[in-house]
Amino acid sequence: MRGLPPVGSTFRVRRWDAVVLGTALPGLVAAIRLGMRGMRVLILEEDTAAVAYRGLREPFMMTGSGSDGVLGSCLKALGIPLIDRRRIRTTFPAYQVAMPKARVDVGDANRTAEELEAWNLSPEATARNLVASLQEDSQAQQRILLDREIYTESRRMPRLSRKFPPLPRKPEAHPNSGYSIADPVGRAVAEASSLAAFCDAQLRALSDFAELEPPAYVRTRLLGAALGGAAETAEGHRWFRDLLDQRIASLYGEVRQLRGAFRLVSAGNQPAIEFERTPEVCAGRALIINAPLPALRDALAEGPTPDLLKGPAASHRRLSVHLRGPRRALPDGMAARVIRIGNLSEKVSGTNLIRLRVFENPDGKDPVDLVASAVVPIDAAKDTVCDEIESGVASLLPLGREGWVRVASQPPLWDRDEFLADPRSEGSRPAGVPLKPISRTPAYVLDRWKLAAQGFDGDLLLGWRAGDAIASDLA
Repeated sequence: MRGLPPVGSTFRVRRWDAVVLGTALPGLVAAIRLGMRGMRVLILEEDTAAVAYRGLREPFMMTGSGSDGVLGSCLKALGIPLIDRRRIRTTFPAYQVAMPKARVDVGDANRTAEELEAWNLSPEATARNLVASLQEDSQAQQRILLDREIYTESRRMPRLSRKFPPLPRKPEAHPNSGYSIADPVGRAVAEASSLAAFCDAQLRALSDFAELEPPAYVRTRLLGAALGGAAETAEGHRWFRDLLDQRIASLYGEVRQLRGAFRLVSAGNQPAIEFERTPEVCAGRALIINAPLPALRDALAEGPTPDLLKGPAASHRRLSVHLRGPRRALPDGMAARVIRIGNLSEKVSGTNLIRLRVFENPDGKDPVDLVASAVVPIDAAKDTVCDEIESGVASLLPLGREGWVRVASQPPLWDRDEFLADPRSEGSRPAGVPLKPISRTPAYVLDRWKLAAQGFDGDLLLGWRAGDAIASDLA
């Protein structure tokens, strides 16, 4: 096969319909869609990722769990049993925005407007107009994201852009389409400049851009979706990934741990993974790259880098710190999700913006786990950044660092989500399947950077649409 070296004759080849390299969220969703078509799927997970604390890869915030939401629609399309879908509950507030002189609960629309006024961030009229516009525009954006034509399975799915129905509002034109939308965020900030950092912090915490500001049509979706509360798994499933893992197992999908270096090879004109420590090769009719290309390039065994792994380098990464301590050390009223701004006079980026999640034990007992993260340049000193993140978290806690211990773990080499880069264009709307088939090689790259602005919704949509498109190709 062009671009991949042939496997040695001494290796034993095992074959699947699709081999998914990595356990990022889009690949798990795509694997389920392939399995639902009766295809045998192998998911290769790095051993260190398999044993890492699950909260490190749990989505910061999930929204749209209702039957007409992105999450609810996706879970239904994945065949998640109704009893499990009903275990996903909506909680309020969705998160708190912690500023030097304000802690704003964001969730219910009326409560959010009241909070903005109470903390002197906005006049009442401006706050209520903002949340009302965000709610309306976010629903319109959700309908576009879930346009039924996108998910039609009765014919081969094209990889070119599709046309979307027009939105009812006008001012700002989308760069890649004929419709336009309003920018309620920009209008509100113009009326109350104190809202600027409040909105900017949320957008940077909810999207996965490295430095770019999401365009207006994404801003309304991200901020408006939070007004419906946050979705959480409960009653038997602590982690969102548990639902997906259970579904993969029910479809006889196989998950194997991969230890050490490996090579991408060709086995009987099919892309395959050659393991370093065992005389076995895993081949598939399709290979799905579900890990960041920069990390995979570093993880490969010695030899030339295959063309299918060539691509842009990451400019930033999201570094996380895992802390563990007693429940009593948390402040009263602290939400399960917090977006913390350290200094309003500085740019809302780096460790001045920390994203924090609280994970309590299902039985309500100690300890409590905190996962805090910040987006920093790729060359930033890791130890320094982690110390600054921990200091930022301590500033939110009544006892500071007292009682909290940083949990050390070996980070995965390639099966990770932390690498970020800004796309070259504003193509954040998932217009067409954002796959990257490599010449004649039946290999696909699930490029999360293409939908970075959409955050969690982008991961779901990327996996859902990619799984359907690859299934159509294989059929």
